[in-house]
Amino acid sequence: MNFKRFISELKRRNVPRSALAYLVVAWMVVQVFSILLPTFEADPNVMQAIVMCLVAGFPLWVLLSWIYDITPKGIIKTPNNGSGSEETDTKMGRRLNKVIIFSLSIVVILLLYNQFSDNSLVRPESFLAQNSLKSTIAVLPLTNNKPNPDTDYLGFAIANQIIGGLNYLQNITVRSSSEMRKFDKKDIDFSEIREKLNVNYALMGNYLKEENRIRVNVELVELNMHTMVWRSKDMEFNFSNTFALQDVVAKEVVDGLNIQFSEREMELIVKDIPKVPLAYEYYLRSTSYPLNTEGDELAVEMLKKSIELDSTYAPAYADLGFRNQRLTLFEMRDEKALKETEKYYLKALRLNPDQLTALGYLAVFYTETARTEEAIELTRKMIRINPNNASALFSLGYLYRYIGMVDESVGEMEKAIAIDPENPNYSRIGVSYLCQGRYEEALKAFEKGRGTSYSLTWQGMTLFRMGKFPEALSFLEQVIEKENEPYILYSCIAFRSVMLGQTQEGLNAIEHLENANSPDSEGWYYWAVLYTSLNDREGALRCLREAVDRGYYNYTFMMSDPLLEGIRDDPRFVRLSDIARERHLYFKNKFFNDASIH
Repeated sequence: MNFKRFISELKRRNVPRSALAYLVVAWMVVQVFSILLPTFEADPNVMQAIVMCLVAGFPLWVLLSWIYDITPKGIIKTPNNGSGSEETDTKMGRRLNKVIIFSLSIVVILLLYNQFSDNSLVRPESFLAQNSLKSTIAVLPLTNNKPNPDTDYLGFAIANQIIGGLNYLQNITVRSSSEMRKFDKKDIDFSEIREKLNVNYALMGNYLKEENRIRVNVELVELNMHTMVWRSKDMEFNFSNTFALQDVVAKEVVDGLNIQFSEREMELIVKDIPKVPLAYEYYLRSTSYPLNTEGDELAVEMLKKSIELDSTYAPAYADLGFRNQRLTLFEMRDEKALKETEKYYLKALRLNPDQLTALGYLAVFYTETARTEEAIELTRKMIRINPNNASALFSLGYLYRYIGMVDESVGEMEKAIAIDPENPNYSRIGVSYLCQGRYEEALKAFEKGRGTSYSLTWQGMTLFRMGKFPEALSFLEQVIEKENEPYILYSCIAFRSVMLGQTQEGLNAIEHLENANSPDSEGWYYWAVLYTSLNDREGALRCLREAVDRGYYNYTFMMSDPLLEGIRDDPRFVRLSDIARERHLYFKNKFFNDASIH
């Protein structure tokens, strides 16, 4: 009976209506301020303070509504004995009803405007998700607030882990970790980042290690207007679990950006988490070494040390395979080294079947070695995981070139470069430009190879095709003087011999290349070109047969390349070109009928 009387008294004093009115108005206030505060670049703590004040005010409002009434005569104390006028109670109820109806109307209007207006009132972090196709992010190395050689590496490590995780998301584009080193330990210039990396957002932050704890803060900045879009809450962890920290930071970033992602994508983000800090440090060191013989050998040493300490980290095996593949080709190593390359890639994929880097490397490896259908399946898998991933697009473009779809090759590679413009490995688009006869664009592409022997050689070979022999010789001589990477060295000697009329020296150089039994079918094609230029028809046809047998089906280039004109009248060339054409059409019609793998 007392409880019923209490409920009746609550109704008489209009407490439920007052409480409902307060909650509706409070919710509306939160919505309005969530829109207005970012417009004025207010600190995120302001919003927290508003919410806390509203929560704290609720019990006080309920208490006051028990004690007082709002009447035509003003605010008066509610009679205790229920002797108040029934008319007054009715008027009070009507007023509260009007307040509730008005507040709900405002809320509905805001929601409808937010839903249907062209200039929707959305939170800034939602803007990135809505404009995902236009949005690119650079994740900068985090700043160590208390510099220490033992913990400085974490700045890049955490950034690298975030990049690796975000790469699996289809609706944003993230610049590769190799581009971030140039912005490590320097004053941040937003304009420089925007222009050099061609991005419109930068994710940056700092961390502080004190005893066994590490604290991390991250924020997202819109680079055009230099405005902060989002800032994380403080994240603090036990230092012994630093790589769980990276996992949490990556998730925090995804949540903060308000990106829509599937449960599958979230699973992919957390797969490549290293377990041993020192092993990860060795892995990071390997990524800093240049793409040349010395750099490859140092990288292999670091990666093997990393794997000794942590045999479960898939990216280490993927990079070990890549460096080993380069050494196998350019140092002209035996078949055993080639098998090791595949073994490393497959190990990476056993640990993480969706590891994009390993899938891309293995797809290129299979493309070069006549395992074309397997390469297609790997590339398709990458596109399914993330159709906007630069590595997936470049691997697809590489595959297109080998099967003779040169225009499509250029198209996919250009998409990859638009996503990751500073990746020196993507200078290989120059070969596809060369197949189209676009020599000036090929030269510009090879210039982005950062002066490696590979890029210098291709610059010389392109100038050779343009008939600019003095300029071509200057590039080839630079490589020959270095006397490293036998594959590149003998190729340069052979092309130089063609231009200088030193036939025997050129033939000897190509013989060295043949004897090395290179795994790359495209290389055999260019040796056929060299033999043709040195008037050795038998050598040219022999190498061309090897190129086709090993998986080079670039029929369109084969038929248009002016440097093969000397053997095009030979019946054996006709048969080989027919085989290449059949394989070209087979793959094009079976897998790429719509000229696209997407």
